Amino acid sequence: MTTPAQAPACPICNGFGVLEKPDGQLVACACREPERILARARGAHIPDRYRSCSLATFNGIHESQKAAKALAQRFVAAYPAVESGLLITGPAGVGKTHLAVAILAELVESKFVRGLFCDFTDLLERIQATYTPGSDENADEILEPCRETELLILDELGARRPTDWARDVLYGLLNTRYNRRRLTVITTNFGDQASQPGAETLEMRVGTPVRSRLAEMCVLVPMTGPDYRREVRPARLFS
Repeated sequence: MTTPAQAPACPICNGFGVLEKPDGQLVACACREPERILARARGAHIPDRYRSCSLATFNGIHESQKAAKALAQRFVAAYPAVESGLLITGPAGVGKTHLAVAILAELVESKFVRGLFCDFTDLLERIQATYTPGSDENADEILEPCRETELLILDELGARRPTDWARDVLYGLLNTRYNRRRLTVITTNFGDQASQPGAETLEMRVGTPVRSRLAEMCVLVPMTGPDYRREVRPARLFS
């Protein structure tokens, strides 16, 4: 009976995974970095649908999409010497989430950033569930990773019609991150101008205090273009 051949031990650490510095401190060996990158990627909670998103695969058609990609590339290249997060706005299907996830994924891999992807509607639903009898979570336990993580992707802000309670939760989260000097990348379908008569703006959707805080925290990145899911992708499938 034969056994599978084992991979050769790292010549630097002899397979132990740690090295001892002259002062006696133990540090991780470079051979374990792929494992740490994978662990950080899993810890970022990027949805399966977006796991393959990268800046290289973001192919915008409209000039605003190309400009947004260039800004995202500069953001990644300059990190951590970045003062503000990003507020990516635009209609459905223009690649906002793809771009935000690509920023997170590339920073996790290239600069060892610890980040977190969070869908805002899911976050509110999890917090609301803590108020039901028998819940084994509390709101602070859910919110603290979002408050503390180095880079937060807050996706689909305003997708759910907010209540005063939801606006308070959002303002509290953003204000804490602002005070802790944590960067936030936000996507939303709502802009500062109504997309059509009678439509809501971002300020109407999330409230004036939240929009004001976002203006201090984030650079506005407006995007437009055809809906990739409804117009671009079907055309490519059948061309």
